[in-house]
Amino acid sequence: MRQGQGLFMNGQMRQALHLLHLTNADLQAYLEEQAASNPFLELPSVDPAISSPARFERGRADMFVQSGQRDDDGTARLPDVPLSLTDQLYEQLRLSTASQQDMLIGAYLIEALDAAGRLTDSLDVLVQRTGQSAEDIERVRQNMMRFEPVGIFARSLRECLAVQLQERGSLDHAMEKLLDHMDMLARGEMLRLARQCNVDQVTLDSMVAELKRLNPKPGFDAGADMVPVRVSDLVVSADGHGDWVVELNAQTLPRVMLAHDLQTRVSLRGQGIRPQDRQVSGFLEQWRTQAHWLVRGMELRCNTLLRVAREIFRRQEAFLVHGASGLVPLTLKDVAEGVGVHESTVSRAVMGKAVATPQGLFALRFFFSSVLAGNTQQAHSAEAVREIIRRLVADEGPKAVFSDDDLVRQLRERGIVIARRTVAKYRDILNIAPSFIRKRKNLLRGRGA
Repeated sequence: MRQGQGLFMNGQMRQALHLLHLTNADLQAYLEEQAASNPFLELPSVDPAISSPARFERGRADMFVQSGQRDDDGTARLPDVPLSLTDQLYEQLRLSTASQQDMLIGAYLIEALDAAGRLTDSLDVLVQRTGQSAEDIERVRQNMMRFEPVGIFARSLRECLAVQLQERGSLDHAMEKLLDHMDMLARGEMLRLARQCNVDQVTLDSMVAELKRLNPKPGFDAGADMVPVRVSDLVVSADGHGDWVVELNAQTLPRVMLAHDLQTRVSLRGQGIRPQDRQVSGFLEQWRTQAHWLVRGMELRCNTLLRVAREIFRRQEAFLVHGASGLVPLTLKDVAEGVGVHESTVSRAVMGKAVATPQGLFALRFFFSSVLAGNTQQAHSAEAVREIIRRLVADEGPKAVFSDDDLVRQLRERGIVIARRTVAKYRDILNIAPSFIRKRKNLLRGRGA
């Protein structure tokens, strides 16, 4: 016999968390499915007047959620939902650059992807939208084509396949010729294609087999949640009085309500239920309970999403005015503490959601950047720490190669407290070899000299 304590996640709580995770588009499909099977649910037309804005003034936030509502800490025990492709690309973008300019360009490129993972907007259109030079946009795009999945952000099928072959080390002159003449491959003109590539038939067959192992549509997935966000779930705008208004997008927000006429009929009938009607009455009572849960879950979703968004833009207010240069380091933990919920709740709230701002359309994940706290109580962005590590390694002498422990000490002297495993992770991201490999290369280089 053993006595203990634990958290219990009932059906209502699980449904509320599921609703919070859904985007407006996915939520609409879910509500339609529920309304089709539950006679107590109705889907009314959207009335823009029902979208209640959450306002915050400079230095002060007004509470939107009614008192007495809270999130259950049981969410801490739930596994986090997987990142969508859009969120994965934002994560890779933050890891690949410390430049706010490149972050802004990258964000626009992510939002410009089509369902196959290609860029269809012309360079002139991107220059107009981002306000950046064509050279900078192309430089960022070339870098982002190496993101996972490799080949995304390409402008054509040939470019997409070429990048994947280059990453595999298989892009030689013969393969270039094959990519240039894929129309022959489609027509089955193998002999002519072999002559164009200057290879024999056996080699050509292996080249074609290599080509077939590539992914022609890196951004495509049968799951709808993997398609990049296109429609905003929230809107941020200025009210003309120095305040910013955060509100749900009334044009895309689904609504659901209880069918009150049916409720009344069932309640009156329940006063004198005949034995043969008890089974039917039981089904109706179950449907009515589920309908109440769903309506309540929708209210909690809207309230939580607004609270999270309000906290994000309270902290990222400078972005609304100055763009990407005004971004400050922000983590899920920061927002969770400000709202008073668990980090997993914030993660579900921002997952796959997009917000329309004066600076353009962005995924909510765009406004988060990992932060490292130093002894000086200053916030250090992860990108800045990686840049310091890169410079330290670049400046090390041929016989004074820094180990990961040495780098930890060097960072601590700069007021940055960081674990050794984090240094190793950042070193891998920067493609910096371990210290023993760097020492070996220096010795070989010295012998060669």
